[in-house]
Amino acid sequence: MKKILSIAILLIIIVGCENEDSQKIKEEKIILKTNVLDAEYSKKTDQLVYISTNPAQVNIFNSNTETLQKISLAYAPKCISISQDGNTAAVGHDGHITHVNLKNPSIIQTYNISCSALDIILGNNKWAYVFPEKDQWTYIRSVNMNLEYNYEMPTSMYNQLHAGAKGRLHPSGNYIYMQSPLSRAQVQRLTIKNGNIDDRYESNFEEEDYTIPSIWFSEDGNRLFTRERSVLKTSELNSLDAVYNGRIPSESNYKIDWLDHSSSKGKLYVIFSSDNYWNPIKSNNVYVYNDSDLSYLNKFDLEKYFNQTTRNSQESYDAVPYFVFSNSNGNSLFVVTKALNSDLVNEWAIQKITIKQ
Repeated sequence: MKKILSIAILLIIIVGCENEDSQKIKEEKIILKTNVLDAEYSKKTDQLVYISTNPAQVNIFNSNTETLQKISLAYAPKCISISQDGNTAAVGHDGHITHVNLKNPSIIQTYNISCSALDIILGNNKWAYVFPEKDQWTYIRSVNMNLEYNYEMPTSMYNQLHAGAKGRLHPSGNYIYMQSPLSRAQVQRLTIKNGNIDDRYESNFEEEDYTIPSIWFSEDGNRLFTRERSVLKTSELNSLDAVYNGRIPSESNYKIDWLDHSSSKGKLYVIFSSDNYWNPIKSNNVYVYNDSDLSYLNKFDLEKYFNQTTRNSQESYDAVPYFVFSNSNGNSLFVVTKALNSDLVNEWAIQKITIKQ
């Protein structure tokens, strides 16, 4: 009788444990042990590279093996740019640039600069172009990293830019397209073929209202997308460059926070936020558009965050997307997310979405 009773108690314990485990939701996302300040993706190497400040480092996520490597930094990072071959990157700091090797994770060299970096672009010419965070009217700092010694090239800008301007390297590697945080801000093309910046050309396109500068390209570089959802054609001919080519549709006049183009799938992946400049609220989805006619296709929900509060209770938090990248063959999306209004120790993650069509 005692033996039967012991077996019964054991069964109750096992069932109880199974019921408790069934209350726990298995998370598929890859939880990160750092924050994410800025990120870029190389379709040459299929690596997602992001910077963090706690600790200060470059983090290299291999999307094929889903493994992480890191490069410790001597200064707090503010922005990052990956070379077009995916082998190196430039990290902007307050008063410094760090040139890093992503293939064999290590620091190549550190340079002094005369500003705090808001945005940085690493050119194919091994020059780094730094957009200042502060001062009102200023200029881009250019650093020739082909030189063995530390030297910031003086830049005589045809037109000074307003602090807060940002840019992006054109896929050709010959130009930087930039925009300033001003009312009716123009999209400007800067020529960097010879290293130094030639900014004498100004496009005729400007946004109607004040904008937060953000620029993205299609993979072939033939089209440019702005935060205001404007689509422009690009060309080396001044008369045909920055020509209006449509607008990405959106409900509630949303703005684009991030955009990625997959030419292999013919799709645009977009993260939106509300149009409230002082308190923008990010969408909780990744939106998908046809890259040819800009028609809306669908949207992806993101996995929530969960926190076991008591033995049988869990709290959940919405996942807010900050960056979205498609891999080289277009069959996977990698979304960098943060838990909304949480007290989680690790609130950043990378979420993988499989693309079937």
